[in-house]
Amino acid sequence: MPECGKQVSEVVRMREIAPRDNNGSIILRFSHAGKRYSFNPTPGASYNDKLAIAKAEEIANRIYQDCITGYFDPTLTKYKPKALQGRTKEAAIQDAEEAREIVAARLSVNAVDLLQLFEDYTQFKSKTLKANSMIDYDRIRNKLIKCPHKLARDAVSVMHWLVEDHKGTSTSSLEKQWKLINACCKWGVASGKLQSNTFEGLRNLIPSTKKSGTKEDINPFSDDERKQIIEAFYTNTNYNYYAPLVEFLFTTGCRPEEALALQWKHIKGMKITFCQKLTASGEIEAGTKTQSKRSITVNSQLKAVIASIKPEKHTLDDFVFPSKKGGLIDWHNFANRAWKTIVESLPDIEYRNPYQMRHTAITMMVRSGVDSVMIAKWVGNSPNMIAKRYLGDVSDVVMPNI
Repeated sequence: MPECGKQVSEVVRMREIAPRDNNGSIILRFSHAGKRYSFNPTPGASYNDKLAIAKAEEIANRIYQDCITGYFDPTLTKYKPKALQGRTKEAAIQDAEEAREIVAARLSVNAVDLLQLFEDYTQFKSKTLKANSMIDYDRIRNKLIKCPHKLARDAVSVMHWLVEDHKGTSTSSLEKQWKLINACCKWGVASGKLQSNTFEGLRNLIPSTKKSGTKEDINPFSDDERKQIIEAFYTNTNYNYYAPLVEFLFTTGCRPEEALALQWKHIKGMKITFCQKLTASGEIEAGTKTQSKRSITVNSQLKAVIASIKPEKHTLDDFVFPSKKGGLIDWHNFANRAWKTIVESLPDIEYRNPYQMRHTAITMMVRSGVDSVMIAKWVGNSPNMIAKRYLGDVSDVVMPNI
């Protein structure tokens, strides 16, 4: 029996269903879950009949909707207006009963409690993930507890609710939620708990984040603005906990995901080695964005920052910049709460997203006269990429006498 909504490619093909001319009659042809289907949705009608074409398009759209929500009838009975004409009563009843059984079987399998399924998946993942990586799973569990839509087959309604319940301007956390729930349902299919992954292909229900203010924009802070922000973090009673992290990012120009994944075993003597990153799904992954690892030598400013936060008792596997509760810092929450509060409290500074700390550090390195090749090695990019995507305005730098 074909499984619905199991591959993103299937959803894409369903979008392309359209009435076709079959020697003057109308035909619908499409593939789903590895099986090809072909039938006339309006028997006896001409391809030139506009009303018949409109009806055929309506049926094609109904097939698409049923497939992405898990209600597709592989017998096609529900999509044939005259399917039972010209047949014996017994055959018609048998086909109708078969269709009801197929739909009932699908509903009974996909009518799984989504929260319970996610808890089972979390238990399964806990065998291979570190405790710090389970924070996002707990957040999504709390979301599913609040969500009024409880069944896996209600995937579209669940996604709409998550979007409506979302706070903030960035949708990165929504994408993370969908990614983990989708992975959960994919595991559910593999485990025999679900017949189809009802969340597959639903990422397009998440609205796109505005392009303005994204990390690709190059708008670094001035040296004075940088100092004001660092000072504001240190003096703020609610967010001074993050001050060392902010100063570290402003000084090294490393990527936020590299700093958040940094452990004490990566700091030896005067060397800091970046060799792993925190992924969007909250997992620690080996390697940086562009290389397996890179090292920098600690300067006096970094040495002071590290000394101020190094606990007397710690293990080499402890994170250098943990959250207040000891897990991994949620960068989305940091950006939308701590960072936004601090920067907006400084009236003379134009608000920019926290990724500008990386742009600022790189720009200041260039302004100080450091060779771009060396900067590229420090921050993990090529000299060309430094100039293209990270370097801010240096038009006020006086050209040297030659």
